[in-house]
Amino acid sequence: MQVLVKNCLVNYEQFGQGSENLVILHGWGHSIGPWRNAAIHCSKKYYVTVIDFPGFGASEEPGQVWDTFDYAEFTKSFIEKLSIKNPVIIGHSFGGRIGTVIAAKYPEFISQLVLVDPGGIEIKNFRVKIRVLLYKLAIKPIRKLFSNRIKGFFGSSGYRNASPVMRQVLVKVVNQDLRNLFGTIKIPVTVIWGSNDRVLPVEYVKIYKKLIPQSVIKIIWGADHSPNLSKNQEFLSVLDDVLKI
Repeated sequence: MQVLVKNCLVNYEQFGQGSENLVILHGWGHSIGPWRNAAIHCSKKYYVTVIDFPGFGASEEPGQVWDTFDYAEFTKSFIEKLSIKNPVIIGHSFGGRIGTVIAAKYPEFISQLVLVDPGGIEIKNFRVKIRVLLYKLAIKPIRKLFSNRIKGFFGSSGYRNASPVMRQVLVKVVNQDLRNLFGTIKIPVTVIWGSNDRVLPVEYVKIYKKLIPQSVIKIIWGADHSPNLSKNQEFLSVLDDVLKI
């Protein structure tokens, strides 16, 4: 299905006929596909909506270079346009950033927030710092001459595979630290993290617990940055517990 929101034609799917609503927000570089199984599983209790964010899957790119807050406003408008009332939001990675903003700015808008290996803490690990430092130290004329090759070598796969507009979006998004919003979130929050996440270290859960005292932490042992894929059954079992399915 498709709908026009903020001048973007966006793709979405819905599952189930439950009286409670659930919206799933995917991570960077993903789409509806990797979340379809979880959506069907949750549809035993919930009416589940999964969206391809603008610039991902079968949805159009935004007309401008959006940041996290622009995507959050888009998502709120999408939910309102589809008349989805008081949903639970599950946000993975990039989707977790967006869910965090919505929960902080519009606490009356959603009933519960489930963050899965969420982005939002702008702390680069040592390896990333070294890569960025080496890029910055590249001799300027050489960097200009071989800019595409250098970016391809030093950039993440999410950056290399993105269009020019989405590359600019990614740069904006990853440099936005949302920790100042954490303490303003008052709704129930569950933070799910894969113990083997090499994109965002599992140690970040300590920051979430400190800044969102009411949050409940769930670690999925052996899972990577996408526990819904790497440890699917364990992930669904955690959702059963969190969402009372």
